[in-house]
Amino acid sequence: MNRTITVLLGAVAGLLVLGLATLASITMSRATPGADWLHPWLVKQALACGIGFAGLMAAAFVDYRRLDRLVWAVYLVALILLALVLTPLGTNNKGAQRWLWGTQPSEFAKLALILVLSWYAVRFQHRMATFTGGILGMGAIAVPMLGLIVIEPDKGTTLLLGAVTMALMLVGGARWSQVMVPLVAGLAAFAVLLSVPGYARDRVQAFLNPGDNKSLTYQVDRGMDAFGAGGWHGAGFGRGTHKFKVPEVHTDFILPAVGEELGLPATLGVVVAFAFILFCGALIAHWASDGFGMMLASGITFVIGLQALVNLGVVTHLLPNKGMALPFMSRGGTGTVVLLTMIGLLISVARQAHVPTAANVGSAVPNPFGSTDTDFPE
Repeated sequence: MNRTITVLLGAVAGLLVLGLATLASITMSRATPGADWLHPWLVKQALACGIGFAGLMAAAFVDYRRLDRLVWAVYLVALILLALVLTPLGTNNKGAQRWLWGTQPSEFAKLALILVLSWYAVRFQHRMATFTGGILGMGAIAVPMLGLIVIEPDKGTTLLLGAVTMALMLVGGARWSQVMVPLVAGLAAFAVLLSVPGYARDRVQAFLNPGDNKSLTYQVDRGMDAFGAGGWHGAGFGRGTHKFKVPEVHTDFILPAVGEELGLPATLGVVVAFAFILFCGALIAHWASDGFGMMLASGITFVIGLQALVNLGVVTHLLPNKGMALPFMSRGGTGTVVLLTMIGLLISVARQAHVPTAANVGSAVPNPFGSTDTDFPE
């Protein structure tokens, strides 16, 4: 699937380059003459991209089918790391305890959950159409991980992984009527959480009634100001000023900085790039050589697509404000490394497309960029 992989890598590379360039603009525009223009944020993000690229290449060269023996070990490690976050070893920042030794285990948990749910759906395919085998079985795997993440608290990631879990239930063979049970239960649980007085409920209320609490809509309002100031042509690279008024512009709200400096075409280009990634992921899942590859590619595509959709919805005020990074662009070392590793696994699935499951790999090193195909239109 050579063309599909090429388009996928091109879209990811474009987002990475644009993200680094925007982060450089955010940090260097404030540099004083003679000062070191290499801001630690930029250096760390560039390092994360390098490590992530190494993870991408390693995952692309590995036959993903060999991972079925490691899924439970990866899952267990993810649970242990999530539990350690809640101990004194974890780091609290702005009221949330999500970091452990400078990393975010919840990002690693995304990949771990996809791996183990994919394995389960294939291993117990004959039971996926039953409520106990499909819904309760996959739910029992996801709930401990989701519970640890929501305690941090990180309601956004919990909701994201809950949605991915239900999507994989459907892809794995569960019935729509049965999936409605965890869907209704999950929505009810979140309604209870949002009913408790706190920051999450206040954000939802501010979204529904923007004029009642300007302090909680300040971030979104300043982001919309940045989009408006950029217009069609943009202010020019490094010349934006509204971006400095947007809280967390280097992470959750990096897209308004792109819109202000590079204009509407660059903003739409980001949306198109994600559309290409999702299309490529769907093609790879469709042409996967086995069920495990299909589930793995579907899960990765769901995570990237839903995370991007939430971020785009928040910065354009179409969804309640929730801190969620824009994949491949926002500053965040752990997330960048994990996402690039996921792209490597997508490439691994694509390389094995149409190859029989019992095929002998042999001693020759296969081409990590696949072979010529006709699945992606020229």
